[in-house]
Amino acid sequence: METAKQRSSFLAPLIVVAIALAAVIGSFFAPVATHAVNPTASHWRAAASIAVTVMYVGAAVIYLSGLKYFKSEMRAAYRSLAFSMLAFSLVFIQLSIWGIFDLWSSAWAASGSGLLPFVITMAFIHIAVRKFARLLKVASIFSKVWFVVLVSLAVGIGMGIFAHYFVKYDIDGTDLYIGTCSGVAVYITCTALLMFKILPAIGSSYQRAMRWIAISLSALAIAAWHEAINTLWFNNGSTYTDYGYYLIPWVINGFILLFASHEFRALTVLTPVVEAPAAPADPTDHDYIDSIVMVAGLASRREDVDPILDDLRGVTASLKPGTTMADADKQRLVQTYERLENYLLQKDPARTYTGDEVLSQTTPAFRKLVENNDKTDA
Repeated sequence: METAKQRSSFLAPLIVVAIALAAVIGSFFAPVATHAVNPTASHWRAAASIAVTVMYVGAAVIYLSGLKYFKSEMRAAYRSLAFSMLAFSLVFIQLSIWGIFDLWSSAWAASGSGLLPFVITMAFIHIAVRKFARLLKVASIFSKVWFVVLVSLAVGIGMGIFAHYFVKYDIDGTDLYIGTCSGVAVYITCTALLMFKILPAIGSSYQRAMRWIAISLSALAIAAWHEAINTLWFNNGSTYTDYGYYLIPWVINGFILLFASHEFRALTVLTPVVEAPAAPADPTDHDYIDSIVMVAGLASRREDVDPILDDLRGVTASLKPGTTMADADKQRLVQTYERLENYLLQKDPARTYTGDEVLSQTTPAFRKLVENNDKTDA
């Protein structure tokens, strides 16, 4: 049965989408600058920017709302990720203002100062993913700030110089804008690659949520590359630029970020293994094995629990088809469960569990066995 927490994890992104839709509709009733060449196009650009802003802020709030379930280092990583989304929303707030008031040629826009939130976003995202990597003991060249900064600067400066001579978007400062976008795109690309390096090191219960973070970072990198290339090749006055179609990748990324935030909130909900209508009095071999595997999946760092699972591997390797486990093997697996539980309750670096939460991930028959053992020990 779906719990209230599970329902709320689905409901929050839907509420954000509803607010974004309402804001988009409302933006068409806002007045635009009287000197705007194409008021309809200004409305469309502002509407797309507002939608992205709402979705980024909504995703950040959803992430921040679930931090209490994690330990300090994991909490700091997710907090940095949320702050990056809040910083990035400032980019699109500016776009909305520039669109409504037709300020594209203003010193604010042309000087490149409006790109500062873009750069801050890049830093926060990389800080967040580096924290994940450090927590999981993942080493990669993409976690080295000096390497990522050098590559980003090289590409950004190169693209800026190229744009200075070949850009078709006839506004002062466009070369600086393209160079900055390109450098940020490289930085986010490196960060996304680091996130994919992290995935194999994290426990199975975290895989789905972390994979969606990696996907959202990839989508963000694609959007940043698209922004740079679009600004380089599409002239002002084109339908693609004037009507804000170039913002579509950012809108798509907003939806992906919202789904990633939902998966994060779902991560904080441990759904108990459903009780069978008539659970057997004694656990079967599958109850022992399945329960150990499911509990091991709760660990955030795979390498920590891998040695604990040696007894499980030994028991299953010696188990011949058509035979059942010996009592001694069953006792070894109960002890394996106890060691896993001790690790999760006291040593897991990412999250704090309770004994009941860990036990809820076992099969009903195995759970009953453990509870009876606890009563006997007491």
